[in-house]
Amino acid sequence: MTSTKSASRTRHWAQLEEKGVYLGLRVMLFSYQVLGRAGFSLLLYPVMAYFFLAGGNARRASLDYLRAVYTQPEGKQKLVTAPGWRQSFAHFMAFGEAILDKLLAWTGRIGLDAVDFENIELFEELQRSGQGGVLITSHFGNAEVCRALGTRKANLKINVLVHTKHAANFNRLMREQSGQSTVSLIETTEVGPETAMMLRERIEMGEFIVIVGDRTPVSLSGRHSYAPFLGRRAPFPQGPYVLAALMKCPVQLLFCFKENGRFRVVFEPFSQGIKLPRKERAASLESLVGAFAKRLECYCLRQPYQWFNFFDFWRQDQAEPVAKSRKDRP
Repeated sequence: MTSTKSASRTRHWAQLEEKGVYLGLRVMLFSYQVLGRAGFSLLLYPVMAYFFLAGGNARRASLDYLRAVYTQPEGKQKLVTAPGWRQSFAHFMAFGEAILDKLLAWTGRIGLDAVDFENIELFEELQRSGQGGVLITSHFGNAEVCRALGTRKANLKINVLVHTKHAANFNRLMREQSGQSTVSLIETTEVGPETAMMLRERIEMGEFIVIVGDRTPVSLSGRHSYAPFLGRRAPFPQGPYVLAALMKCPVQLLFCFKENGRFRVVFEPFSQGIKLPRKERAASLESLVGAFAKRLECYCLRQPYQWFNFFDFWRQDQAEPVAKSRKDRP
């Protein structure tokens, strides 16, 4: 028998509502400006307690993820005890803090003095070559801190692919708060021919494209492959690798997370150029997805509370995709 609860758990992540998001972001930023970080953190407790109690699906997804982490030896060491409501609430609190960090990063309040870079020479070498590249990131930590790269590197241009529905409110606030930025948000639910041509031109000009690799596609035409992740078979999008193959450029992984009160931005080599031969296409995509999933798992075990996918991640492939409702545009 299919219950309302189970049906709601198979909704695609992009169908989740964002009621009051813009107002909430403004309130969070205002609270930080008036109360500072400590005051904001105190205010965050009742706010996140409300979402924790009201968000049954998100709470169950958080526990599902944390229990998957706990099945791994490294996860047991980090979580110490079997996950329950306390660990799940800590996960929610980490998300609330990350939203503030996201706002601070995009409004220029997080600078180089708060960021440690690892393997930055990989990125710098690629930039010096004059060739752009694709950076595959995830919803682990806070990739928005990559904006700090703009103050470190001159003539750097980063283009972040985001999904329109979930970006509109955030973009609105960023336009109000930020001036010139080295980072552009490109709103798209699907990379069609026009967008692909535009991205290719930017790569040729030495710019970088950032795309997430841990959420299945929004559009009906999107595809995914499977890979082991925290002891279970999980779906991951093929899009980042198909895009990188079209761009014919080097690919690096980008992870940014908080550790000991500081941000750590890590670059990892992934491919000098992805090729997807017709006969080996499926196998090649599965291999690429598996390589990404393995690295993401490593970081999730390192900082379990910093992976922010509050939906049934392992069943994304069973969720109803969101039909394309507007023309694909940059």
